[in-house]
Amino acid sequence: MRVGIDEAGRGSLIGPMVVAGVAIDESKLDFLKNMGVKDSKQLTRERREKLFSLLSNIVEAFVVVKVFPEDIDVYNLNDLTYNAVMKIILTLSIYNPSVITVDKVGDEKPVIELINKLGYKPNVVHKADELFVEASAASIIAKVVRDNYIDMLKEIYGDFGSGYPADPKTINWLKSFYKRSSIPPPIIRRSWKVLRSIAPLYYINKEGKRIW
Repeated sequence: MRVGIDEAGRGSLIGPMVVAGVAIDESKLDFLKNMGVKDSKQLTRERREKLFSLLSNIVEAFVVVKVFPEDIDVYNLNDLTYNAVMKIILTLSIYNPSVITVDKVGDEKPVIELINKLGYKPNVVHKADELFVEASAASIIAKVVRDNYIDMLKEIYGDFGSGYPADPKTINWLKSFYKRSSIPPPIIRRSWKVLRSIAPLYYINKEGKRIW
């Protein structure tokens, strides 16, 4: 058994970061690879959703943790990511995995210590979602869950595009919202520095102070 863990939405201006973990029998890894399971960023949305359905029927279990803007605005993003990762590890440890693969985002020591303490082999590396099927599967699950959540937010707040700072549609939506209201929408991350130039009343740093 292998456990893979990855996230979606770390760099987004809008919505939660979604961290997903999956437990997969090692005998199924080659099959999943042959079926096209790979880093979610290399797949179309339609293909991700089809693979999500496949994974739902093949994996032993999967777990999802959402990290919302109100926490991202207060705490270190790497710490939040690894806190979610460790929750997932503890949940999926009942499957007694031989290896736990995690996409590395910062100081991995706390995660490695936990995995070692549980008696499993840690595999915490950069680009794990590209290199290991179990992490690729987790990346697909995280991305599909986040995409569906973003769709729900758009029904409430309108079409804000991808939600990432590099998306002109997202920035134009925020500028339009800012013109209408001095109260920031709860779906945005107010600690993202892009707000300093387009919506300074919304921007607030990690110490809880506005910087003009």
